[in-house]
Amino acid sequence: MKRLHSSFENTHPKSFMNEVRALIGIKHRNIVNLYGYCSNAQNSLLVYEYVDRGSLSTILSNEVESKKLDWLKRVNIIKGVALALSYMQQDCSPPIVHRDISSIDVLLDYEYEARVSDFGIAKLLKPDLSNCTALAGTYGHVAPELAYTMKVTKLCDVYIIGDNKRKSILGNTLLC
Repeated sequence: MKRLHSSFENTHPKSFMNEVRALIGIKHRNIVNLYGYCSNAQNSLLVYEYVDRGSLSTILSNEVESKKLDWLKRVNIIKGVALALSYMQQDCSPPIVHRDISSIDVLLDYEYEARVSDFGIAKLLKPDLSNCTALAGTYGHVAPELAYTMKVTKLCDVYIIGDNKRKSILGNTLLC
């Protein structure tokens, strides 16, 4: 369950609805399932499937747990994230760009299968439009074309996955 306090919802009203819109119609084994949501004056709640092992970031920061991630598990995690992004960009209508995926946003189930989560700043691409936006994501770690043009494209997520200057998927998973 993800709980957004009313102060967050008041200052970031789009984030909650953005996450709901992005996840409401998605069914993919590598994307966390949204079971329901509720919003009132005090809180906004998102109810997700339970993912046993928690975030990839937490596992990688724990010496004992990170040693359990052998090469095959790490490759499978990358493959799962890539399949999720491919689904979001190729099979969803409209296509979805996550814009800020990191090891914190990758949840692992009991068998170390990846689930992409946290769609608060995701962008639903509108066909035949420029898809310009305000800069979103982790500053200093956005795709160069987004920083220069302010145009969201499917390539933004590809860049973020391999950005080894931050807690990216490839940087943390394969290099650790």
